[in-house]
Amino acid sequence: MVVPAFNAATFLTRCLDALERSSVEFELIVVDDASTDPQAIAVMQRAGAGYLRLQQNSGPAVARNAGVTRATGEIVVFIDSDVVVQPNTVAELAAVFVLEPAVDACFGSYDTEPDDRSAISSYRNLLHHHVHQTGPRDATTFWAGCGAVRRAVFTDLGGYDERFRRPSIEDIELGMRLCEAGHTVRLAPWIQVKHLKRWRFLEMVRVDVNCRAIPWTRLLIERPGTGGDLNLARAQKVCVVLVFLAVLSAPTGLALGLLGKGWIWNVSPLLLIGPILWINRGFYGLLLRVRGVRFLLAGVLLHLLYYLYGGLGFAWARATHEKGRDVV
Repeated sequence: MVVPAFNAATFLTRCLDALERSSVEFELIVVDDASTDPQAIAVMQRAGAGYLRLQQNSGPAVARNAGVTRATGEIVVFIDSDVVVQPNTVAELAAVFVLEPAVDACFGSYDTEPDDRSAISSYRNLLHHHVHQTGPRDATTFWAGCGAVRRAVFTDLGGYDERFRRPSIEDIELGMRLCEAGHTVRLAPWIQVKHLKRWRFLEMVRVDVNCRAIPWTRLLIERPGTGGDLNLARAQKVCVVLVFLAVLSAPTGLALGLLGKGWIWNVSPLLLIGPILWINRGFYGLLLRVRGVRFLLAGVLLHLLYYLYGGLGFAWARATHEKGRDVV
């Protein structure tokens, strides 16, 4: 069990407390990514001989790799420090490898009840939950928030790409290499954990664009045909196009409506939104069931914005991509 951590004492306490309540025993390795908070360091030192401190802050890819070098088990489980597992989470991860010997890696999902109940955090959590609940079981990606991999396979592939110096898509990139090498990655949606992070809007946009859309697009350009089975399904690409068409047509539609060319021009952008609502009816239904009508309206707006700024990030990455450049 490898838990990379940087500060965040409260999250760490809850993460480690939950792991201690697990129904099976495991080897715990907590990797301190050069934390500066004495309280967080004290929490991590609870791991005893399993406590490993890095000399400089290097990001979760480096921290996880360092933790694996200490591991002795056949299976390495990665849990983020802001994740709370269920008592049976570790046992369920182990069971995947026992029941399916051909599987080399597997990962789970967030549950529907994030610790922070703000609109932004709930939307973000439910989007992740829905994507992982409906994604193909034979995945071409990986998730390190709650994921496991055979240590020998992980080591042979060289671990996480340490060019990712901040939380980004280092786990997605690992999933791509796993599949390129012929290994089987299993999405196990019944394995669900609680997320503790509080999201704020500007932070969400920054992460989605700088840490996901842009580096992910660059990876897809360099490795076409891999890593697109969750967020990058064809229907989601159609939604991005429709949102851009709606935004671009809005001024023209308004002008033509005001000039008396017919009321249909006033609502023409909304007609483009209709297919998006239909394509995402499963996700929007989840928002409605979990949080009600008002949250559904907020969630749809946030999702449309997600398509807009995600698409801009994709376009920027395509326009500026240079093969061979370092990933940051």
